[in-house]
Amino acid sequence: TKISTIKKTLQLRSIGQEPSLKSMLCKTGDEMVLLHDLLNKMETEVQQQEKLINLLKELQKSAERDQNEAQHLRENIPPYLPKPTRSCIAGLTVKCEEQTKAVEPERAKKPTKEARLIKEAPLITVEEFESVPA
Repeated sequence: TKISTIKKTLQLRSIGQEPSLKSMLCKTGDEMVLLHDLLNKMETEVQQQEKLINLLKELQKSAERDQNEAQHLRENIPPYLPKPTRSCIAGLTVKCEEQTKAVEPERAKKPTKEARLIKEAPLITVEEFESVPA
């Protein structure tokens, strides 16, 4: 293999000295430079695409987490929050009907807990509060 490499080197040297083949060797060298530049551009483009893919994957994971959190909040609305008004319900029913038909069938509603009665205490003034012994 060393002998064949030396022979090829001598042949290339002789090609570089002949004027008719010298122009072809220069063209080949120029094409090699162009190919090297194109290869570098392609490598940078691939790196940018990989970065973009990673960013899109992170964005997708974030969107899925947000969707799961929103679904959990929607399914577990605390009973002490005020109920939506009729005007608010009318606007949302069209959107909700489309989403519920596409997502899943209607599920059974959970029974609501009985409301506990909370005793009311009369309001007192600052002077009355300060007059209470410690």
